[in-house]
Parts: sequence; structure tokens; C-alpha cells
Amino acid sequence: MDDDLDFVQINKIYLEKEGYRVSCAYSAKEGWRMVEKEKPDLILMDLMMENLDSGMALSQQVKGHKEYASTPILMLTSISRETGMDFTPRSPEELKQLKVDEYCSKPIKPKALLEKVQRLLAGKPGLKKD
Repeated sequence: MDDDLDFVQINKIYLEKEGYRVSCAYSAKEGWRMVEKEKPDLILMDLMMENLDSGMALSQQVKGHKEYASTPILMLTSISRETGMDFTPRSPEELKQLKVDEYCSKPIKPKALLEKVQRLLAGKPGLKKD
């Protein structure tokens, strides 16, 4: 879930090439509908979408819902570059406060993204990989 269409499409193509089924949403509202419909194994989302904190609100919504609380979330964001302020979580407690399982600054190379996806999905039963 990201409002940067180019970023989404480049990474979608790369992850699909690696055998993953990828669904895309371009806003937090659309993302929530997709979570309910698709019940994904992993959520990749931006912090800033239609609003500065849309991704944070969505991650809290996902992690606060009993059916989706265990779904790993990888937050990818350029907020530090955009604002000049460093928002990188410094501890597991700060990650937990963000309601995400991993946080990464954009840009990210596709190979590095793939490694993070593989790590977050490691050992997850019922993996939806083609």
C-alpha cells in the first residue's frame, strides 16, 4: 500500500518474478478493504499516503483487529527524507508503538526488499506464494 505508483509497480513486478502473489492499494482506505478481502500473509505499506500519518493509522487498525493482528507489516517510507527528521525506530519497543514488524527507509533496492519479505514470511504456514 503506497501512493507512489512507480514504486509500487517496480516492486510488484520484482516480487511477482520471485513467485509472490502481489495485490496493490494506493490509499489507506483502499488498503483496509484489501486486507479484509485478501487476508494477506504480509503487508508492505508506506507511512505517508493520502495524509502524513495514513500508514500509521492503518497499521494500528490492522494490528488492533483480532483476525489480522498477527499479519506482519513492513513499513517502507521516505518520511525522513521528506521532512528532514529521523523517524527510524531505535528499539523493538518503538517498532511495537508504530504497530509494524519492520521499518525501512525508501528508496530500497529490490533485492533488499526481497530479503526483508523472505525474513518476515519465514516459516509462516499457508504462504500464498505461486
